[in-house]
Amino acid sequence: VYGLCDRKARLSLWDDLIHCADRFRNNPWAVLGDFNVTRYGGEHSASGRVTKAMHEFNSAITKAELEDLRGVGFHFTWSNMRGGDAYAMYYPPGISDHSPISIQMRDRQPYRGRPFKFLNFWTEDCRFLAIVKQVWEMPFSSSPLVVIHKKLKSLKGLLRGLGTRPDSKVRDLRSCLHSVQHALNSGVTDPSVVAKEKELRTEVGQAARMEEAFYKQKSRIQWLKEGDSNT
Repeated sequence: VYGLCDRKARLSLWDDLIHCADRFRNNPWAVLGDFNVTRYGGEHSASGRVTKAMHEFNSAITKAELEDLRGVGFHFTWSNMRGGDAYAMYYPPGISDHSPISIQMRDRQPYRGRPFKFLNFWTEDCRFLAIVKQVWEMPFSSSPLVVIHKKLKSLKGLLRGLGTRPDSKVRDLRSCLHSVQHALNSGVTDPSVVAKEKELRTEVGQAARMEEAFYKQKSRIQWLKEGDSNT
C-alpha cells in the first residue's frame, strides 16, 4: 500500500481496504506499506497531536478488522508489547528513505506429547523387573526387530506408571516424617507412632536417593539441549 499525501485523497484507499477485508474475511491477509499517516501522536517525531487524518485511518483499521503486528528490529514505529506468532522486522534503510520490512509468520506447532525418556531411578523400584518380565513374555508375531519395537512401546506406559517426578514423592514423605517427629517431640509415646517414624525414615532415604538420581540424569547436557525448562 502507498497512501497519497492528501488526507481527502486517502479516503478512497480506506474504502478499498474495508472492501478487501470483506472479500478476504475467510482468509489470512496482511497489509504493508507507507500509509503517509500514523495511528498515534507518539509515532511522529515532529508532533504528538492526534489529527483528523489519524482518526480516519484508525476508523478504517477498525472496520477492516486489522491490527498492528508486534514490531522488532532496527526501527520501532509502534509496539503494544503483545506476544504472538507473527511479527514485523524493520531493517536499516540504507540509501532509501524507507526501512525495508519483512513479516515473520510462525505456525503454531501441534502438541505431540513429551518424548519418552528412561529414568534411571526406575531400576531401584521393586516392581521394575516384574514389569519388564511381564512385557517381554507377551507373544508378538512379526520379525525380531518389529517384536522388540512393539515390546518397548508396550513397556513405556507401564514404566511411566512408576512415577516421573520423585521430588514430589520425597516432599510428601518428608512432610509426613516431620509431622510424626513433631508428635514424638511433644511427648507422644504410642509404639505405633514410634514404628511409623522408623518406617518413614527408611522411605524418605530411599526416595531421596531416587530424587538425587533423577536430578543427576536431568543435569546432563543432552537433556538440556533437548529442552525441559530445566531450573
